[in-house]
Amino acid sequence: MKRINGLFWLVVGLISIGLLAGCKGKDGGAGKKSGEYLYRVGFVNIADRDPVCYPSMLKFIDRMKSDELLKKVGVDKIEVLTADSDLNIERQATNVETMLTNGIDIIFIIGVDTEGNTASVEQCNAAGVPVFMVGTEASGGEWKFVGFNETELGRKQGDWCAANLPQNTNICYLQGVPGREATLFREEGFRAGIGGRPDLKVISAQTGMFEVARAMQVTEDWIQAYGKTIGAIVAADGQMITGAIEALKSANMTNDVTTCGVISLGTWDADAIREGVEDYAVFVFWPSIGTLCADIAAEYYLGNEIAQSTYIDLFDVTPTNYTQYMDK
Repeated sequence: MKRINGLFWLVVGLISIGLLAGCKGKDGGAGKKSGEYLYRVGFVNIADRDPVCYPSMLKFIDRMKSDELLKKVGVDKIEVLTADSDLNIERQATNVETMLTNGIDIIFIIGVDTEGNTASVEQCNAAGVPVFMVGTEASGGEWKFVGFNETELGRKQGDWCAANLPQNTNICYLQGVPGREATLFREEGFRAGIGGRPDLKVISAQTGMFEVARAMQVTEDWIQAYGKTIGAIVAADGQMITGAIEALKSANMTNDVTTCGVISLGTWDADAIREGVEDYAVFVFWPSIGTLCADIAAEYYLGNEIAQSTYIDLFDVTPTNYTQYMDK
């Protein structure tokens, strides 16, 4: 009789373990709630008012909720939790804490600040939740990266300028938000790209804060200070080159100054390329990063190894080839 009881409790124990194991993905991801196998995914956006990052988050949501992805991961439901940090690092930390409290299985963060992002990453590390930094980095903690190579973006701009600008061209460079890795790495790449052309001179480098209006004001100041001696304006993103071109239009200088920027959406930020008033841009399609994040979330759930860094491709765009990458 004792042997039968022992066998009975062994079977019960194995069944219980099996039920608990069935509540998770292959890597211990999703939980089971209300009779459903649920995969809960978090996405913290730097700012929903950001015209580049917000569309990326929307693509992430669309992909995560697609029937294709649902079938791929094999759960009953995928729940996507999103939050807007509104460029505030304290709010970002609160958003991450709230998501962890709600029981997410994986989180993606477009971070506000490299140093400040560390606190959010370490929160996730302590909770055992894998964290992916999207297009941004953190100075500490354990995380993986999804996005593109910032230095390569700047290097492409520099390489194009080195290959195409006339001898002794004076360049004005529009920097992004001070302290952000995007700002630092893009300028570093750009300067490396023009390094083989000592005749090219950066006569001024000022922040345009990744904003149209700020870049327009800086360019107007340059026009006042340097006038026709400006040979080229290079901007670290699409909003700033848009502002610079508007200032050049007002001064009737679009034919005199070579412009080099970034296209992130292929909509409004590609108008200058379509019109032929922007000479070159690096095309980094931000919405595709959102789709890539969703695919990574699926691969993680399935227990597949995720690389430390996952990049999208960057493309060289000019007024003569842009239709290869976007609508007319």
